[in-house]
Amino acid sequence: MKLSNTSLRCACMVALLAVAPSLLAAQQGYYRWKDDAGAEHFTQQPPAGRKSEFIAVSTGRSTEVAPGETADTAAPAKEAAKSGEKPIGPIQGVPDKDPEKCKQAHESQAVLNSHARIREKVGDDYRYLTPDEIGEQKKLAQESTDVYCEGSPAK
Repeated sequence: MKLSNTSLRCACMVALLAVAPSLLAAQQGYYRWKDDAGAEHFTQQPPAGRKSEFIAVSTGRSTEVAPGETADTAAPAKEAAKSGEKPIGPIQGVPDKDPEKCKQAHESQAVLNSHARIREKVGDDYRYLTPDEIGEQKKLAQESTDVYCEGSPAK
């Protein structure tokens, strides 16, 4: 059976329209950021009130994300590439389960959930964490539990 040019064009248009929604879907990737202690974290949601970097899974390119933004509202990765920023290396996987880090995460959660006043050392002085900071630390401890503990789903 021989197709005419018009039929072939129509078939191509139908095929293009069928795959268009997947091409327009939201970006797939993860956010890389560091906490106050300098530990690097990888999450699917941007951290609250922190600068992060969105890593696109399909390309491995990174985009700087300011506090309060998401990858969809940040400058596109193409702009970062124009400014001389190089794409990152291979996509990093989720770390292996680590009993020692799991234990630390559980201990942190216990302290944070004890309702005690929690302080941190800043230089030679100490300061108390605010309730919002404690809430953020609870989220970080839960993320660590999810990543490093057996039986916890890695995100």
